[in-house]
Amino acid sequence: MTYNTAIGIITCGLGLYAILRSRPVFLFICCFVLFALGALTLLDLIAGMPFDTTNWFIVLLSEPPAHTQPMSPVTSAAFLLASFTLFFGSYTEGARSIIATLLSLLIFFTAVSTVFSQEFGLFPSFIWMGIKMSPQTAVSLVGFAIGIFVLRYSAAIEAFNRLNFFNRLVTGFIFMSLLFIGIGSIGLLQINNVAQISQKLYQGPLQASNASLRIKNDIGNLNRIIKDVAINPDLIKKKNIPAILLEIELKITNELVLIEREQLAANDIVQFKTLFNDWKIVIHNIHQQLEAGDIEGYRNIALSQIQNTTVILENLCDRMIAEAQEQMRLLNEQAILTKNHSANLMLVVIVGFLLVGILVAALITRSLSWQLEKIRQAMLTIANGDTQIAIPFNDHPHEIGDMAKTLKVFAHNIDERKKSAQLLEQHQRELEKSNQRLEQTNKELETFAYVASHDLKSPLRGIAQLSNWIDEDLAEKEFAEVGKHTQMLRNRIQRMEKLLDDMLVFYRAGKIDGNITRIDLAHMAKELFEIQNTKAGLHLELGDNLPVFDSLSTPFEQILRNLFSNAIKHHDLDEGIIRIEGRRLNNDFYEISVSDDGPGIPTKFQERVFGMFQTLRPRDELEGSGMGLALIRKIVETYGGKISVHSEGRGCRFTFTWPQTIERKPDHD
Repeated sequence: MTYNTAIGIITCGLGLYAILRSRPVFLFICCFVLFALGALTLLDLIAGMPFDTTNWFIVLLSEPPAHTQPMSPVTSAAFLLASFTLFFGSYTEGARSIIATLLSLLIFFTAVSTVFSQEFGLFPSFIWMGIKMSPQTAVSLVGFAIGIFVLRYSAAIEAFNRLNFFNRLVTGFIFMSLLFIGIGSIGLLQINNVAQISQKLYQGPLQASNASLRIKNDIGNLNRIIKDVAINPDLIKKKNIPAILLEIELKITNELVLIEREQLAANDIVQFKTLFNDWKIVIHNIHQQLEAGDIEGYRNIALSQIQNTTVILENLCDRMIAEAQEQMRLLNEQAILTKNHSANLMLVVIVGFLLVGILVAALITRSLSWQLEKIRQAMLTIANGDTQIAIPFNDHPHEIGDMAKTLKVFAHNIDERKKSAQLLEQHQRELEKSNQRLEQTNKELETFAYVASHDLKSPLRGIAQLSNWIDEDLAEKEFAEVGKHTQMLRNRIQRMEKLLDDMLVFYRAGKIDGNITRIDLAHMAKELFEIQNTKAGLHLELGDNLPVFDSLSTPFEQILRNLFSNAIKHHDLDEGIIRIEGRRLNNDFYEISVSDDGPGIPTKFQERVFGMFQTLRPRDELEGSGMGLALIRKIVETYGGKISVHSEGRGCRFTFTWPQTIERKPDHD
């Protein structure tokens, strides 16, 4: 890892810290440093601008390093992406969080691809400009990308779900396009690598091999000419050896330049040059001997020394050819390796591209289907009658938001219709209650008319008859009978007054209800019984755990008073027990019962006793208006309760229900 790379990795970490701590100024500095490192290094390496980025931080070292290497171009590009990732990653919502997440994924794939390429040999050894990204750098960038992704994934998904359908597809298309560009760049890199190998193979070892072969051929041709002249000296005029030697020397000089340029067989070339220069001198010397007429001396040197030197020179050429062919073999192996790497790489890339494509398509599909499923569930819930649910995505723009707003309008309309229906149903129930009350009032009026024509006339007729008797007694001067008849007259008047008072109480029952007070049933029962009990032999017995509750005391006390009065008044023995019991019946009502061990009520009269002015014994035998139980029934039913009587032989039990929660009822007209 280079010094510039280390500074960049540290800056990435500081940028993450700045995002976590919400330090915008510090974050801007980190973004600027990363952008400058990446951009200037790429300009230095690719465009050749003299920024000398490699040696920026050497001045910070006590001793300069023995070897310096520039930052990898792939790392520089990753730092450029990192600067934009940090910039957009500072936003916690909106499309910028989507951009930050996508850029972090690109950095992640780039770093992971580098690790895989170097560990599994998917890339050739000479990556972009021959500079590899180090594994430490790749791992650091992977960690940075994961950090940004974790920070902004939720915000990115939320922002992505708020896009309209078209923009979601465009976002997926852009991401896949960036991946395709990256894959295309890798493919172009492989093509460029193969082209470079082919060009190097053609321009380097192959040309050097051909040059060595041409040198060998030229030396061999000159050697044959020299031998031909040694055999037939007459050919000296036809074969101009100095001119041929000069021509061959020029060719060999050019060929050697080509071989030296490829840096092949350096020792062999030096040895070849030295031996070739000696060879030239010997050829010039023997040619002078031949022109001087020393044919035998020429022949001896040409066939021995010249021949041996030629063999050595040809051997040197063979060695240069062999070394060039070895380089060709290595380049061929490298080309095959690059081909295999390219095949493996493209297989991995294609599979990865397909997997990422499927993932992106699944993400887009899931995003849409999830929202539509939420809308569908909300529609079903509303269709089932629950209009108070929270409509999902109501604040979203575009299509989903429009659907949610439309669904909210539907829910509101359904809710209003439901409220209207409930209001109508309530009015209908109130109308039914009013009709029932009206029907009950009509029945009471009919009963009153009957009472007025019968029960009220009876005491009036008795009063009229008694007044006649008094007149007769006065006329006959039977004054003893006058007092008796006058007392009877007063009794009839009192009975009539009580009848009228009870009628007034009955018709006012449930209209003036009193206030809500704490009722202790045991205490109230004791007080009422002690006040009303006129028989020393009767005793009150209290049940277990009698309830204590808040209610309207006046009507409840009126019920107990009449039940006790009825039990005491109708008891036929000097001694007896009257018992009161109470319990919580359910969440709405208490159940109260008053029982006695009196004569009881025959079954055929048990419903009749709740009628107005109904008594089982003649009023001359037992004073009473017959309104008590009718009054109790009216009060109980006014407050939603029920009353019943149970009697088999001796003893009678009245049971009624009373609401647990009650509010003071307004006065009725």
